[in-house]
Amino acid sequence: MLTGLEFREYLPADRDACIAVFESNVPRYFRDHELSGFLEFVDWSGCPYFVLVTSGTIIGCGGFGVRPGSDTADLCWGMVDSSHHGKHLGEFLLFARLNRIIQEAGVNAVRLGTSQLIDPFFLRFGFAVQGRTTDGIAAGLDEVEMRLELTADVRSSIERKWNDISSEG
Repeated sequence: MLTGLEFREYLPADRDACIAVFESNVPRYFRDHELSGFLEFVDWSGCPYFVLVTSGTIIGCGGFGVRPGSDTADLCWGMVDSSHHGKHLGEFLLFARLNRIIQEAGVNAVRLGTSQLIDPFFLRFGFAVQGRTTDGIAAGLDEVEMRLELTADVRSSIERKWNDISSEG
């Protein structure tokens, strides 16, 4: 299931492969107009961004950011190539990033924006819906704001889950 995965930092040479991952999720999960925001993030944000690689091919990507002075990390632009959906790779990508986030000093929560198509995925892992805007991303694609409080129990759970799934990879 997760054999042979590499999780590593994004490099500028990964840009085209990450665009291909993004485009594989259009129009179901992303809209074309979102590509410019994605590219601005990977090209200029300076935030930690990672790729998920198997057999030399990038099949997923995602990052996070912590604003200066904030105690909340934001999950940013996480996605798996649509041809690899249903293989627990989104879970691997989520917990790889959460494991990095809990190492950040002073971070007590994780926030993200997603759509109504993806919020059930995050609900399974303890995220709570904070707000919903109908058609907030595009027609038929609601914007859903979610949050996970990083209590001691949640941090322990993240560590255990990451240890379990990363040992499979």
